[in-house]
Amino acid sequence: MSEHRPQWICPRCGNSFVTPNLSHSCVVVDLDTHFAGKPPAIRALFDAWIAFVERYGGPTTVIPQRSRIALQSRVRFGSVLVRRRWLDCGLWLTRVVLHPLLRKVDDLGPAQYHWFRLTDPAQLDEELASLVSDAYLR
Repeated sequence: MSEHRPQWICPRCGNSFVTPNLSHSCVVVDLDTHFAGKPPAIRALFDAWIAFVERYGGPTTVIPQRSRIALQSRVRFGSVLVRRRWLDCGLWLTRVVLHPLLRKVDDLGPAQYHWFRLTDPAQLDEELASLVSDAYLR
């Protein structure tokens, strides 16, 4: 991997970004807030997803925000929306892909944001691993 310039660290919230003063929210939210009132299996599914992302992508910073949980390597490459019976997991990809778990694709110009619905750790397959790796390296 090529050398990168140092990340800019927001002096208010401590989050890091590739571009100084990138627009973001400095609100700090506890990760457990997203799982309040949810079945323990949903937290276990989230933990399995993060382990899967780190296995096939690499070290990942988990950034809980008010409305989502962002996933970051050097850049933010994914997110998770915690629901009562599933996780909606998003990945930034540079091409449109097909996968049985795919629910929606948001076309945002040079990249597309793919939304996958996870209900069980058994759904974490090789094809999804390849997509995680692509998003992570984006």
